[in-house]
Amino acid sequence: MIKFFRKIRQKLLSENKFSKYLIYAIGEIVLVVIGILIALSINNWNIKNQERKTDRINLIALQREFIQNKKILDDVIALNSSNIDGATKMIESFKSGVSDTISEKTIAYMAYQTFGNEINFAPNTGVLTEIISSGDLKLIQNQELKHKLAAFGSWMEKIKQQEKEVQSNRNIINEYIIEHGNFKSLFNSLGRDLNWETPLDSVTNKAIVNSIGQLNRLILFQQRSYAATRDYYLPLKEEIEKILELIDSELEKE
Repeated sequence: MIKFFRKIRQKLLSENKFSKYLIYAIGEIVLVVIGILIALSINNWNIKNQERKTDRINLIALQREFIQNKKILDDVIALNSSNIDGATKMIESFKSGVSDTISEKTIAYMAYQTFGNEINFAPNTGVLTEIISSGDLKLIQNQELKHKLAAFGSWMEKIKQQEKEVQSNRNIINEYIIEHGNFKSLFNSLGRDLNWETPLDSVTNKAIVNSIGQLNRLILFQQRSYAATRDYYLPLKEEIEKILELIDSELEKE
């Protein structure tokens, strides 16, 4: 195209001497403008191409991170389910005729299953945090995916609040066991070597399964643990699966 304009300019210059300088000046301006436009076009193409590369790299990293987070969440759900099952067994041990015959060993195993593990969903968010803080989130073309990634932090805030409530109930129950039970007996029943004698060895853990206050605490713990899975963990799992689906869709476009 530039050669074409040069030929036109040279022809006009040879035919009309009067317009020589004007045409020359206009021609040079046109050539400069065309050159600038071409340079800008190439530069914009390079920028867009680099942004696409960065976006793809980010999406692949996010895909790996959310696959890991889904696995972490599945483990938390399984652990919380074990706690709920343990709490349910302890609640059922309050039934008439059961609490009087239940053994120390059974109480120990139920207590360990219910309160032996603290529930804490701690996902990996390094990649997502870096993408948001660097401003690279804007490079993601899919608006639904962009919105879900930006909202992931709010999910974590809600889950942490629910986990605090569950943990608060767990701590209260453990405090009751400390005051009215016998941890030495509990650990011995679980196979720990605490066989040294004390004047308090006659204290049993029957109080754990025959107090109305403890029954109420167990029910609250069970229900809040159940709510954590039903209202937070499972919906979040669906959200993570949707994020992974959207990421897969974006990567397939390349």
